[in-house]
Amino acid sequence: MVNYKEKLDEAIHLTQQKGFEQTRAEWLMLDVFQWTRTDFVVHMHDDMPKAMIMKFDLALQRMLLGEPIQYIVGFASFYGRTFDVNSNCLIPRPETEEVMLHFLQQLEDDATIVDIGTGSGVLAITLKCEKPDLNVIATDISLEAMNMARNNAEKHQSQIQFLTGDALKPLIKEGIKLNGLISNPPYIDEKDMVTMSPTVTRFEPHQALFADNHGYAIYESIIEDLPHVMEKGSPVVFEIGYNQGEALKSIILNKFPDKKIDIIKDINGHDRIVSFKW
Repeated sequence: MVNYKEKLDEAIHLTQQKGFEQTRAEWLMLDVFQWTRTDFVVHMHDDMPKAMIMKFDLALQRMLLGEPIQYIVGFASFYGRTFDVNSNCLIPRPETEEVMLHFLQQLEDDATIVDIGTGSGVLAITLKCEKPDLNVIATDISLEAMNMARNNAEKHQSQIQFLTGDALKPLIKEGIKLNGLISNPPYIDEKDMVTMSPTVTRFEPHQALFADNHGYAIYESIIEDLPHVMEKGSPVVFEIGYNQGEALKSIILNKFPDKKIDIIKDINGHDRIVSFKW
């Protein structure tokens, strides 16, 4: 028989052979068994049942092929909550928590807001959980992503209005007016794919990563339709790539020259947020 520590040591060795950091193996074991580090310390010398060995070995093989751990275990963390994820939606990034907080701090308690390109729903649901009186709408063009977002909303007992469609078009059709808009849309230029981690490009949905017109197409679609949905003085907040701030600012000012545009850096010192009041 093998115990949990021996199995982890074996996994660390294989992980390092593949050029990954050993923390990936540690993280995998904790997530597969839904343990804390304390749980591991308590159980590390216990013999592993055959079913647990098989479960971990299958997960390890997927990880060694480069698949993100979040897809293997079926969940990811965002702002202290757990959300189901699969390969139909992006894995939430820590930087997006900063975008969410910047937006949240500008909202009235009973505002009507939208999350454009909701994916797994982490932004919309977190905002609703943090301010329960918000009227939250979430849109996405992907039916599969919307199904995941609905499941997550049910899991977190969050009443969200889901509208399937392209950017703001479903809201215009419904005649909805907004007190706030947040979006983390696809914003990567496809030519940048060669510089990206294969773990991202092989496993995460390209529809949620890449956009036409050098990554700006979805932003442009949203910006074009803002006059149809936004109430005066309402915050508009976009997550951006590290090198997109000035270009997106120019796109907005070309359309709406009276707006004051802020470009805000994330905790790592990279441009991460473009924000303005409508």
